[in-house]
Amino acid sequence: MLLTTAFVLHVLSGALWTGATLYVVYATLPRATDGTLGRAAFVDAAHRLLMITRWTGVILPVTGAYMAWRLYTPLEALVTTPRGWAVLAMLSLWGVMNGLVELGVLRMRREVDPDLGWGRYMAEGFPVDALAGVGGVPGSARLASVARPYLLASGGLAVLLLVDAALLAGGVPG
Repeated sequence: MLLTTAFVLHVLSGALWTGATLYVVYATLPRATDGTLGRAAFVDAAHRLLMITRWTGVILPVTGAYMAWRLYTPLEALVTTPRGWAVLAMLSLWGVMNGLVELGVLRMRREVDPDLGWGRYMAEGFPVDALAGVGGVPGSARLASVARPYLLASGGLAVLLLVDAALLAGGVPG
């Protein structure tokens, strides 16, 4: 029962995270880049993506580690089988994608507050409230251009993660 629960939480978290990433990349980033999406709406979308990234950044490794422990015993199966390689690829893609989302939103936030420290950023993210009371805040096009390479790369990695997940679900032999 615990393994099934881990699978369900893992898949739901992965779906939420990759879906949110692809939505921000496909639906909000282009509109923010051309200025048709307001700054506050784009910042809100980026902050929500960041919060999803952080919450799933707890759930995914905990459930993934449990599943790996249960399914890849001995653990050397992770490095000696195609399924194990797919799991390690997923872990790598997940880590890089997490970092790209964090860096993209951090770069946006530092456009508004150049003196922002890492600790405060980690505690706050980039809530819309961070735009209040700051003079000369760049528009959505500038914020989008700063975050664009990070978000596009994270979107590409989200697609690769989904392909990897599909292979693990049924296409990679033991």
